[in-house]
Amino acid sequence: MVRVAKNLPTRRLNVEMSKDARARLERLRDETDAGSLAEVIGRALAVYDFLWKEKTAGSSLTVKRGGIEKEVVLL
Repeated sequence: MVRVAKNLPTRRLNVEMSKDARARLERLRDETDAGSLAEVIGRALAVYDFLWKEKTAGSSLTVKRGGIEKEVVLL
């Protein structure tokens, strides 16, 4: 579980989103046992940051399922 240290300064961010996007965030919070919607967003940001760094480094991403490999285009 990602937690913000209490001694670190934080900033509030208000985000307007569709009902569908909000429902997806809530579903992910529930399915992943995240403590909050902010935690889901923080995790998503970490994944996005990782993928972006890998893309700019020239990496490729391959997904395997049921013995089938598929190359995924990064972002």
